[in-house]
Amino acid sequence: MGNENFIPELTPIQLSTETNWLSVIAGRSENTFVLRNDGTLWGIGANQYGQLGVGSAIVGQSTFSQIGNATWKHISSTAHTFGIRTNGTLWGWGQNDGRQMGSAVTCCSNVLSPVQINPDTDWKQVEASHVRNGIAIKENGTLWGWGTNGGMLGDSGVSTINNPTQLWPGNDWEYISVGANHLLGLKTNGELWTFGGNANGQAGTGFNQFIARRLGEEFWMYVSAGFQSSYAIKSDGTLWAWGRNDQSQLGDGTTTQRNAPVQIGTDSNWVAVAGGTFHAVALKSDGSLWAWGNNQFGQYGNGTTTTSPTPLYIPVEGCTLSISDFQQIPVVIAPNPAKETTTLYFKNTLEKVSLKVYDFAGRILLNQEAEGIKEYQLNTSDYAIGVYIVEVKNNGKLVGSYRLVKE
Repeated sequence: MGNENFIPELTPIQLSTETNWLSVIAGRSENTFVLRNDGTLWGIGANQYGQLGVGSAIVGQSTFSQIGNATWKHISSTAHTFGIRTNGTLWGWGQNDGRQMGSAVTCCSNVLSPVQINPDTDWKQVEASHVRNGIAIKENGTLWGWGTNGGMLGDSGVSTINNPTQLWPGNDWEYISVGANHLLGLKTNGELWTFGGNANGQAGTGFNQFIARRLGEEFWMYVSAGFQSSYAIKSDGTLWAWGRNDQSQLGDGTTTQRNAPVQIGTDSNWVAVAGGTFHAVALKSDGSLWAWGNNQFGQYGNGTTTTSPTPLYIPVEGCTLSISDFQQIPVVIAPNPAKETTTLYFKNTLEKVSLKVYDFAGRILLNQEAEGIKEYQLNTSDYAIGVYIVEVKNNGKLVGSYRLVKE
């Protein structure tokens, strides 16, 4: 946090008086990264493996240091760090004892400055795991992995994958979240898939998985993998959790391990959730912040170290929380492929929505406006078999264009 007294902060403190910061990324090995508006990357905190990427392994950087001169769009960090530059290239630094850097450098010394892992220029998201590997999505929706294989990189039997290798077939991966040794993956149609370790029920399927499996038949908008627990928000805005629960980190009021998703409360206005090691925080659509689980270091930020086994409202003074940056899939179309009908689920209630459906010849098949809706049922019974584009606007601003398949 930039202060050298190493005393936990029980309420939010300002880390910088500058006003050109864009986003913050909390690393899982006592480090923090921040992107500025100009795309430059800055880091602070622990650096015992060189995971800050500042060219040295000096432990305890107490001021923000710039990491190289490039511009970046995505960062993920544990004891090793991965980043995607604005030109779409993939880079890494920090601990390298399991081929985390691919073949870019010789295993297994720590890497103190960013090295390019792969020459491709179409990387979209990358996540660093605790078990010495990386998993990433390309812009074309394919899923890739490399590094140490403890079950997160497939069932090939290979213990180490030296370079990014496509893990599973398909080009519909939208977002991934990595825990200690398991992964949650959202597909573009709102399906949730999991794989990896499951000793504490965190995969939600009842057994360890070396292949990706869909979790249930529901559709989801948001996922977050905690250390050995999992959190997700369904398309109806309800909050669910499963996995390790010895410190009430699931928020269901118990300390019982859950091997399958359980609903947390009854509210249906959740929009984002983030799982920590033994606690979690979440946002509702009104911008309110909630926390539960372990609070011994002041993780809640409410001035206490008192824990709560269920979501507790956390008043935040001096700053406004925005939900606009927390959208993983703002619109889910399910089922997709569709037969007679399909439903558009909107992450947030749209004030004035405009829906258009185009065929691949550019003809408009639907031009519909509505106000104050959270979902819309689309009749596809008269559509010919093929691929369509669904365009969604809110108050005249484009939310997104989505691919719809009619069977």
